[in-house]
Amino acid sequence: MKNIRVIKTGINVSKIIKQLEKYPEDWGSQQKLKDVKLKDPHEYITSVDVLQLVMGGVTTPGEEVGNTEICTKTPAYKKHSEVRKFLNKNYPNYRRCGFLALPVGEMVGAHIDEGTYYLDKDRYHLSIQGQYKYFVGNEDIIVDAGTLLWFNNKMPHGTVNLGDETRITFVFDVPHG
Repeated sequence: MKNIRVIKTGINVSKIIKQLEKYPEDWGSQQKLKDVKLKDPHEYITSVDVLQLVMGGVTTPGEEVGNTEICTKTPAYKKHSEVRKFLNKNYPNYRRCGFLALPVGEMVGAHIDEGTYYLDKDRYHLSIQGQYKYFVGNEDIIVDAGTLLWFNNKMPHGTVNLGDETRITFVFDVPHG
């Protein structure tokens, strides 16, 4: 496949899960999107939950976060040392990162990560819990917990939770190089 690449499977994520369970209050760093009325009936908004560790920022009102290089550690950053150990060992130059939780039966529709920030970054997923279908362009893959993958986030991409539990993935960006 050209736009999705499995880097490794069978990664032990149990310590990461234990920290997520230890700090449930860290979730919700971004308001859940529910019951939003959309103009286009083909659009789909999900109730994805977010736990950001390093988030983007802006310097002026109206500035798009996708067009800045600002990366700010959140208060949750220090608490989630197990996922940081994984990053520091494998991708020490990581930038923005966080966990995304997708409820059973829900999906994130096709979208492209837009802005100058993404032009020189690769995007990865480390699957933490659940099973999901991930699609990029016309390619798709079934992802299980413990899978690390790269994907082309400059192409339309999205996901569907296929499992019977909340799908949790850790998403992170790494500069090219």
